[in-house]
Amino acid sequence: MTTLPRTIAGLPIIARRFMLRGRVQGLGVRPTIFRLANELHLAGQVQNTSRGVEIDVEGNVDLIDRFGHELPKALPVGSDLEEMTQQSIDPIGADQFAILHEPCNGPLTARLPTDLSVCSKCRSEIANRDNRRWRYPMTSCTACGPRWSIIRGMPYERPDTTMAQFALCGLCLEEYESPQNRRFHAQTNACCECGPRVWSIDSIDGDNIDGDWDRGKRADGDQAIQNAALALLAGRIVAIKGLGGYQLLVDATNEGAVRQLRERKGRREKPFAVMVEDLSMADRLAWLDDTERNVLTDSSGPILLLTPRENSSLAVGIHPGLNTVGLMLPTTPLHALLAADLARPLVCTSGNREGDPLEYTIAGAQENLQDMCDLWLHHNRPIERPIDDSVIRVIANRPVTIRLARGLAPLALELPDCQPLLATGGHLKGAIAWSNGVQAVLGPHLGDLEGLAARERYLQQDEDVRQLYRFTPKSVVHDLHPDYFTTQWATRSSSTWGKAQSRKAVQHHHAHVVAGMVEHHLLEQTVLGISWDGTGYGSDGTLWGGEFLLATATIFKRVAHLRPFCLPGGEAAIREPWRVALALTIGQLDDGNDLVWPGVTSQRQALVEGIINNSDFSPVTTSAGRLFDGAAAIILGIERAGFDGQPAMLLEAAVDLNDDGYYNFPLVGKKMKQLDWRPLIAGLLTDRDAGVDAGVLSQRFHRTLAKGIAEVCRSWPHLPHLLTGGVFQNKRLTELVVEELQDGPSLLGLPGKIPPGDGGLAAGQLAFAASHEKQANNRCV
Repeated sequence: MTTLPRTIAGLPIIARRFMLRGRVQGLGVRPTIFRLANELHLAGQVQNTSRGVEIDVEGNVDLIDRFGHELPKALPVGSDLEEMTQQSIDPIGADQFAILHEPCNGPLTARLPTDLSVCSKCRSEIANRDNRRWRYPMTSCTACGPRWSIIRGMPYERPDTTMAQFALCGLCLEEYESPQNRRFHAQTNACCECGPRVWSIDSIDGDNIDGDWDRGKRADGDQAIQNAALALLAGRIVAIKGLGGYQLLVDATNEGAVRQLRERKGRREKPFAVMVEDLSMADRLAWLDDTERNVLTDSSGPILLLTPRENSSLAVGIHPGLNTVGLMLPTTPLHALLAADLARPLVCTSGNREGDPLEYTIAGAQENLQDMCDLWLHHNRPIERPIDDSVIRVIANRPVTIRLARGLAPLALELPDCQPLLATGGHLKGAIAWSNGVQAVLGPHLGDLEGLAARERYLQQDEDVRQLYRFTPKSVVHDLHPDYFTTQWATRSSSTWGKAQSRKAVQHHHAHVVAGMVEHHLLEQTVLGISWDGTGYGSDGTLWGGEFLLATATIFKRVAHLRPFCLPGGEAAIREPWRVALALTIGQLDDGNDLVWPGVTSQRQALVEGIINNSDFSPVTTSAGRLFDGAAAIILGIERAGFDGQPAMLLEAAVDLNDDGYYNFPLVGKKMKQLDWRPLIAGLLTDRDAGVDAGVLSQRFHRTLAKGIAEVCRSWPHLPHLLTGGVFQNKRLTELVVEELQDGPSLLGLPGKIPPGDGGLAAGQLAFAASHEKQANNRCV
């Protein structure tokens, strides 16, 4: 390393220590600092530590001041500098600048880096026949590649990742050690000579397959990629190992292949994500505005929900009945090579049987995906922790996280200082949050916790993050619902983590509101939270879901809600929304049989009508999500929900944007206000019987709800208003609320980085507990 001059125009040499905190590891930050220090002729050192990135510089005061001024602007794209502190230290007479390595002890302070999609420079290299990384599918650099999914310990150094087993060849080592190279200190650096390898295993019987390869055998390297491309062209299903686990790919223009994937995976109606080669292909399939283009091309590489173009090349079975299609760009060089070879969109969905967790080991994929795929495309870089694809939707020109996962998680939370805590989340769309005493984090999406395998994956992540962030919880926070797996696990765990460990229960909708307070930095204020979702256990023991809460971070008062109605058959009403429609229309029709669904016999309908208002078989709810289900059954004739949220999604897809009508939706009551849905339902029935188009009915339903929300909000005009809960993943409803409240509160807080659905529940639970602790400490002072 070049020795730096130690005499600087006769000026005294001083030393200063800078500490960077935030997402500043795993992104090429240290190489950037090294280059800046050398440009300014400063000596010293930089190292990743458990506290963040620590920099010591020596030189004259003017150059050190300039270093401190230029450093934040010089950090690589993707880094997130939350804090930079500096202090004077004694010079040690350093004569060069170096990158050091320091082992970590104690609770982890530094933020873990997230996985990054393949960058444009690496894509150019693998497409360039003259480059030594031509068609090498595991190419990466300081700006892209795996991070969270391969880290075994912090600070982020190659020996503490799953890349440790791949020793750098001479050329890669030269790149790694050269300050002028963009792979300077790239911990995932590799090439075809020294890095991870890919291979394919063909399980196709071969009777009707075009292509030149040996069936039932292994192919290595580029031949494996070509075999996968030939299989996809032939309408076959390929299981590919991605950044965070396996994905199932088929030709998205092949209706038969899409149908076969649905049958094998057991995913009858839920939409599939589609991978496109580039923005040009995305433009041919969907409408994108500038915000959506920025999201789609972001290094986090999410699936982005977009409005599809009519008569595109996509198979109808990709997103049946919906007005959104999820598009994503290639996330790894392996994906990019397949996308370029095929030059057509590809279904890219999680590699698992519906309801099971993501497969991420070679053995697991070979065993559990064998009935689903015709060819496996493996690589031998181990995945330390599986992670699914993130999903985003732009609502009111604001990116809203629908699923927090690869590229976005782990997500740092700005919370009060607190003891080590663990928040267990909910039951559907499971995710945990934690504080190790020095930083608070919301973890990635884990899926619904119905099955044993999903629950085992949940417990695996809990153990993993406690080891990685080096803490033992002093308190565990959970949902109020006694039957949630997470509640029961929290109860059991409280007796195993030591005598000092305690637990707290948080009401479901209050946790949603507090998550919104974290999102908008309102933990010290009182807000009006509009918390609308499917169902959550209320503090009165009933099922809530259409709530207006006056809330602080620690307490709430329920001030309004939807008029209660019953769910005939309980859980059965969620699967069969026609039951909800019957409950909403009883007493509003001269004859309940005026509502008829072809798949429901008159005897069955009469049986359900008989249990309505019977509390033993029909629990009462105020759920906005279930109100959507009932309206979808009335307007669209939906009998069965193929997946969670489908009726509401189909109802949103049907809206006629040109209609400006609405129904009566009165706010009644004094101490506890209620939005009375009965005139709304009556209006829908009248218009439906008059032959009004379903799109108009749907638009009027959405607008009526927005007007009802605005009516309640006007009772508290001086408070911040927060929209939270899974219902506000609905773009049409949310934007109509924004329209109704454009002259309303000083702040209307919309969903953002923290998922508004149950995937963000743990963030609210954690903030609730941290705020309680802060209040208790203040009382003791």
